[in-house]
Amino acid sequence: YFKHAVDNKMSVDDFLTYMKKNVGPVPGIGHRVKSLRNPDKRVKELVGYVKSLNIKTPCLDFALAVEQVTAAKKDNLILNVDGTMAAVLVDLGFPIDSLNGFFILSRTIGLIGHWVDQKRQESRLIRLFDYLVNYAAPKRREVPPLK
Repeated sequence: YFKHAVDNKMSVDDFLTYMKKNVGPVPGIGHRVKSLRNPDKRVKELVGYVKSLNIKTPCLDFALAVEQVTAAKKDNLILNVDGTMAAVLVDLGFPIDSLNGFFILSRTIGLIGHWVDQKRQESRLIRLFDYLVNYAAPKRREVPPLK
């Protein structure tokens, strides 16, 4: 969405109005734990590193401008690490439809790290009992036959 705004020369206010009307919460903005008072150090390090390269970063710059406005409204509406990575990867020329692969990769690496720790500590992988898993399946409905 940041690229869409940059490509269409939208102001931050126009972008936020568009998002509120057509999309909902801005992907890449907001965090359940981190805030202005408790920032995500990964975001700060990543932004600092990318800026030190002296490359053009229109999507990242726009995302940071959005953060200025959203964080003024609520202190946890900060640019999160996924939003930062997405903006940087787009600025580096990666196609938008390839970005999910990067997010899957990073989570897979984290999962492998958890598994290695549990093996090292000789503990088992955490598995919830069935009664602790709340899965609400949709009600069954009639499906018309194919014609």
